Amino acid sequence: MRAKMWLICLGASLSLACSDDSSTSQGPNGGDNNQNNTTQSNNGTGTGTTGPNNGGASNNGTNAGSNTGTSPFDTNEQGQVLCGDVACECSDGIDNDGDGVTDGFDAECTGPYDNDEGSFATGIPGDNVDPIWQDCFFDGNSGQGDDGCRYKTDCLTGDLPADHPDCTVSQRCIDFCRPYTPNGCDCFGCCEVYPNDGSGPVFVVTGSDCSLSDIESCTTCEQTEQCINTCGECELCGGKTVADLPASCYEDPNNTTNNPNPGTNNTPGTNNTPGTNNPDPDPNDPPYTCDDGEQVCSATIPCAASNEYCSQGCCVVIFN
Repeated sequence: MRAKMWLICLGASLSLACSDDSSTSQGPNGGDNNQNNTTQSNNGTGTGTTGPNNGGASNNGTNAGSNTGTSPFDTNEQGQVLCGDVACECSDGIDNDGDGVTDGFDAECTGPYDNDEGSFATGIPGDNVDPIWQDCFFDGNSGQGDDGCRYKTDCLTGDLPADHPDCTVSQRCIDFCRPYTPNGCDCFGCCEVYPNDGSGPVFVVTGSDCSLSDIESCTTCEQTEQCINTCGECELCGGKTVADLPASCYEDPNNTTNNPNPGTNNTPGTNNTPGTNNPDPDPNDPPYTCDDGEQVCSATIPCAASNEYCSQGCCVVIFN
């Protein structure tokens, strides 16, 4: 994530909630930087999207209306976030890019408001294109006034050292933005992803039209350690699937293995090839974890709160 800066796909999710501002600046991709701090009103009651099998913020039927606030995103009757008159690609329960994974489990989906499942672009015109300053990438809007985040773009791309004053993240920003941030990402959209060629993790600025299969086209970046949700050993993140987890992730809390054939040389899989001797995962008891206290979710385990979205197997906040 290092040279250009059209920055940030995970925030793509967020820009659905943004409107155009009267002042514009030229973004790193040549687009206008149209921002404003207002959000769309929800035409529903904030019941959430349809569950982790489609990556949406869940509502299992017992939590209707129990969210902590009214959703700023328009939703349909199924609770799927709308992009225009149809469900956004990362909320519609469809494998739009044919890669075998859907919505919140797709590496290129930043959230339910992301309308481009096939690349790290969000599919939302004018989204997060400020060439100078970044706010919280995942809070649903491109304005800095509500989150306390003001992070120089040059810090994101590594053109400024981490100890530069413009790279300092305020405590208000951390407290606000960290709960929105998915596994493997910092608060400004620099994300750890695993390319399809099986190579090690790459840190890329989400928001461009590159993808896991075209990782060399992505701009690399440097994460801030001040506001980040790291990808733990047994956590999923972009391109890192259940098949890539080590055997230790299949052990129960009493250190007895749930893997019937743990072997001695278990190696992570690559390109969605199961790791050596790893059993088929049970969707009701997945081997992955959420290391910072988030709820684990899966195709059969919805997020309990309707203001959450199942992203890479963990329930992350999408609005308060």
